[in-house]
Amino acid sequence: KISSTHTGLFHLRFLFYFCFFFFLPVLQSTRSTIQPNTVTMPGHPRAEAFKTEGNKYFKEGSYKAAIAKYKEATAIDPNVPAYWSNMAACYEKISDYEEMESAARSCIKADKAFVKGYFRLATALKAKNDLEGCIKALESGLAVDSSNADLKKMKKDLTELQRAEQVAAFCRKAEDQMQNGDIPGAFKTLELASRLDAGN
Repeated sequence: KISSTHTGLFHLRFLFYFCFFFFLPVLQSTRSTIQPNTVTMPGHPRAEAFKTEGNKYFKEGSYKAAIAKYKEATAIDPNVPAYWSNMAACYEKISDYEEMESAARSCIKADKAFVKGYFRLATALKAKNDLEGCIKALESGLAVDSSNADLKKMKKDLTELQRAEQVAAFCRKAEDQMQNGDIPGAFKTLELASRLDAGN
């Protein structure tokens, strides 16, 4: 007669061998799917090396050479915002604001929390005289970091610039009205200008 102890041991051994032979191929296949992820890792140090070379060229004032290096870095890893931000800074130095805007947008796409990307974008849009777009970029950046000094200062300066332009436009309109004999209308326009200027 087989005791219950022997029966239990037999069941345990059977369960052990079943698990071993059934799950071993699964574990091996899982390991093979994980390993390829580590193959891509050496690319990151190469991207950082290109960034270092780019930084060197930037300090030397060789902005086009620096751009080429940052482009090589983004080709390896486009998800590092600093590569795009540095590229945008180079484009600013050579006054290529179209490309600066493009690099800044790629910077934000790489990392929406990277505040400097919004500053780069706002700078490019301001240079292109897209003041409305510039303010939107600044507000988006401030939504990420409301205490960022660079974004706050640029927004303040831009708001003042817009106010000054509006005052100047009212003054030009008033001058035209006076030349056309519309004295009451000119006074009303100047009154609007003075109210707006009072906010200075």
